[in-house]
Amino acid sequence: MSTLVIVVRAFSLLAFVGPMLLLGMRRRGQAAARAHQIGGERAPLVANLAAFGLFLLSLVVFSGDSESSIALLLALSGLLLALAGVSLVLRSRTELGPAWSLLPEAGQNAGLVTTGPYRLVRHPIYLGLTLLAMGQALAFGSWPAFLVVLCTIVPSFAWRARAEEVLLGRIFGERYAAYRRRTRMIIPHLL
Repeated sequence: MSTLVIVVRAFSLLAFVGPMLLLGMRRRGQAAARAHQIGGERAPLVANLAAFGLFLLSLVVFSGDSESSIALLLALSGLLLALAGVSLVLRSRTELGPAWSLLPEAGQNAGLVTTGPYRLVRHPIYLGLTLLAMGQALAFGSWPAFLVVLCTIVPSFAWRARAEEVLLGRIFGERYAAYRRRTRMIIPHLL
């Protein structure tokens, strides 16, 4: 049983690494230069990276027993949650197309994306990454990692989302204000 738990955990880690690599590959230098020119903040991104570093460390240090009878159930449930998060991240990233960047940036030429997952929430990538991290914590049976998600990753995403919204409000004005009024920030129909 422990070998199967380890294999499922390994697949859940692959689900985690894939979107991270995809999200980090696009025009790093150009995005940083443009974000600086139009007022994008690096601090929320640094906070995200630090939170995910602490999260991965907590997964390694505090992973649950792979021999227990519930370990396989947790690993499979966590993998499913992680895969749901991955699919939301990838779908949202595809919907953004050229409007996506690692650091906050916005421009009239890329437009305001309000279709796909963006119909329901303004920051579906952050929701997907949160689901992905929660799935990892569940797959590894790590309650400390779950607490890291709630206490560091979620607040850093909220900080980053607010910084992006200031920038989007400045660029798109009333059009973005109307979009904000009709959609939730991260969780559909709630938050």
